[in-house]
Amino acid sequence: MLSTKGEFVEILEFTHFARIFKFNRTPEIGKKKEISHEIKVSVVMELV
Repeated sequence: MLSTKGEFVEILEFTHFARIFKFNRTPEIGKKKEISHEIKVSVVMELV
């Protein structure tokens, strides 16, 4: 069995602004729906 463990290099990181729904876990009811206005985006490469 060949095992390769690569390193990750982050090329780009930015924030995309959009109106989206997120579902967060809560102990009482399971999940809670929230409106969010931003998404963090990372572009990475795996070096093997």
